[in-house]
Amino acid sequence: MRSLTINLVNTMTYVVSAMLILVFLAIDISIDNWVDVEFDSALTDKSNYLKTLVKVTPEGTEFDFAGEFMPEFGTSTKASFFQLWQGSSVFERSESLRNFEGVDLLKKDMPINSAFFADVVLPDGRDGRAMVSYFEPQVPKVDREIIGQVDPMWLTIAITTEDLSQILVIIDSSLAIGLLLVIVLIRWAVVKVIHRGLTPLNELNVSLKSVDVTKKYIPLSSESERYLEIEPIRNELNKFVKISQQYLQTEKRITADIAHELKTPISELISLSEIYIRYPDDQRIGVSYKQDVLNISLRMKTIVNNLLLLQQATSENINLHRQHINIKTVMDQVINELAFKYSTIHSRLNIENSVLDPSCLADEFSLHLILTNLFDNALYYSPPKSEIQIRLDSDNKGLKFNIENQLVTSINANDLERLTLPLFQAEQSRSNSERHGLGLAIVENIAKVNGFEFSFELVSDDKIVFAVLIPNSHAAMV
Repeated sequence: MRSLTINLVNTMTYVVSAMLILVFLAIDISIDNWVDVEFDSALTDKSNYLKTLVKVTPEGTEFDFAGEFMPEFGTSTKASFFQLWQGSSVFERSESLRNFEGVDLLKKDMPINSAFFADVVLPDGRDGRAMVSYFEPQVPKVDREIIGQVDPMWLTIAITTEDLSQILVIIDSSLAIGLLLVIVLIRWAVVKVIHRGLTPLNELNVSLKSVDVTKKYIPLSSESERYLEIEPIRNELNKFVKISQQYLQTEKRITADIAHELKTPISELISLSEIYIRYPDDQRIGVSYKQDVLNISLRMKTIVNNLLLLQQATSENINLHRQHINIKTVMDQVINELAFKYSTIHSRLNIENSVLDPSCLADEFSLHLILTNLFDNALYYSPPKSEIQIRLDSDNKGLKFNIENQLVTSINANDLERLTLPLFQAEQSRSNSERHGLGLAIVENIAKVNGFEFSFELVSDDKIVFAVLIPNSHAAMV
């Protein structure tokens, strides 16, 4: 399992370390370049100083060099070297070259009054750096007419770079050690910062663990400061916890209602059987016993079938076979099927159709089931001789039909909100064995699975309207 904290720590460490490495590399390169420039500048200063010691007189060219002022060109183990040429012959060599007869320093042809730098191996085998200069000796103004033209000279100075290399190694090592220490310090700081930054998330997790959906709903809260990124998560978790509790309460209520609905017919079967067993010869009991048992069993079958239908309606695996259907034809079919139950159905249902072609792309079984339950519900819960208005209409949203009926008993706002809950019935109708409070729950779930919009509202204290909208993606309007 991956850790969000570890991922954040590693990512920030890698990013910051990469930036630091680039910065330290730039610093290291800059220091190396600066040291090289300063080293070459020191070579140039020594070369210029030695050039000033070259003097031209009428008697010839002289080199006025005193070793006591520049002991580095002596015979010590860390000596530097220089060599002068005039024309093709050697003019002067440093004292440090006396032990290396026949060994010359670097000499290179180049333009007059120019210089050249190069890494070399010194005569004693050490690594060094040399500067080669090609110049004209300066002739005093008073002697220029007498002396005339003087041959140019070469001057090569070679100095060891071992001390410089050691210094650069020390600098590089110091930078590397400093880089490692900074990376370790940054990782420690990143761990602390991220741990502190994730504290609200950890608090949210602790709050979530303490929530018990079986008890009174307690919103997830935090005693610490609110954070813009955490609050949306907290709010959505609160909604989820609340919905979970509602589902749990609904499940408990449905279980209790199912037990209530089945308890009555089961008690009736037990009572009938006990009476029949006690009085087997009583003709009054024996004649009606079989029919009573059959009626009670059929009621139980109806309850079970409706519960199975409700479960199927809430399942996402329900098979839908959509086809072009004329909704007016389905309405007429449903009315004819309900005629045996409501003899006055044809006179009570008033259908107003303002659609030229009331066809739609829908599952015929689902549409038939929705219309059957809504028509049956409107006929049963309205006064016997009242008229039920059915309006079929269409707009830019789709095909819509409304079913409006009066109510025998008014419904309060609290009961209206729970009207589609499975097995919900108003208290005054609980004793009615013909109704089980499953019809509207089945309609709502079947409509949701098919993508229909199902709604209902009270238009007055004693009148309710149910509406079903089949969206344009299902409706074929003219």
